[in-house]
Amino acid sequence: MADPVTIILGLGREVGDAVARRFNEHGHKVVAADPSEERIGIARNAMPEDVLLHHGELHTRLGLRNALTAAVEAFGRVDNLIVIPEIEEPDTLADFAPERFDKSIARASRGAALALKVFADQIDEQEDLPMAGVERIRQKGTVTFILSYSALASMPGRFTETVTQSAVLGIIKAGAVELAEKAVRVNGIVAIRPREGKLENWTVRRTPLGRAALADEIADSAQFLSSPNAAFITGEILKLDGGRSALAGILE
Repeated sequence: MADPVTIILGLGREVGDAVARRFNEHGHKVVAADPSEERIGIARNAMPEDVLLHHGELHTRLGLRNALTAAVEAFGRVDNLIVIPEIEEPDTLADFAPERFDKSIARASRGAALALKVFADQIDEQEDLPMAGVERIRQKGTVTFILSYSALASMPGRFTETVTQSAVLGIIKAGAVELAEKAVRVNGIVAIRPREGKLENWTVRRTPLGRAALADEIADSAQFLSSPNAAFITGEILKLDGGRSALAGILE
C-alpha cells in the first residue's frame, strides 16, 4: 500500500514544522509550502530531510495548484491537506482602514475556499489507492485548518485577525457539507497559541491550564483528524484552549 501524502499550506511560526515532523513520523510523504523564502529557510533546519519544501504564494488558484503539483510530481498523489492561514498583524478598530481590511478578508476567505476547491479537483483527478474498498469509502481525503483562538473569541488588539480567522470557520462548515459526497472530510483546529509579551500574559490569566497549546500538541490533533481513526468526523472544530471556553463569561 502506498504511503499517504500530506501537504501543508503555510507554516506559521512553529506549528507547520511540528505538523511536518509528526506526519513524517507516521509514515506520510510530506510537502510543506509557504510564501516566505525566509520561513522556508528556517524550516529546512527544523524538519526531516525527506520533507519536500515548496516556496510559492498560496492565495491564488495557480499558486495553490503549483503547490499540489509539486506534491503530485514528487509522490504521485495528495491525500491530506493541512492549511495554516496567515495571522493578521495586531490592530484595533481605531486603526480600521477599509482597503486594507477588504484585502485581508478577501485573502483569508478566498484562500481557504480555493484550497478546498483545488484539493477537491485533485481528488477527482487522481486514481484511487489500491487498498481495501471499505477504507476508501470511509475516507478519500481530508482537509484540516489550523486557526488561532481568535476564530472563536476576540482579544484586545486583534480586530482584523478575529474577523479573518472566524471567516474560515464558515468555509469549514460549508466545505464539509459540499465535499462529503466525495468522502473528503473538512475540519478545523482552534488553538490558543503562544503570543508575544502582553497578549501572552492576557491569555494565560484567562486559561485554567495556565498556558498556550504546544506546537506538538496541535500537530498531534492534526494527525488524528487526518487519520482513518477520525473517519466519521467532519465539519467539526477541535478546541485546544486549556479549558478557557468552559469559563466563558466568568473570567474578568
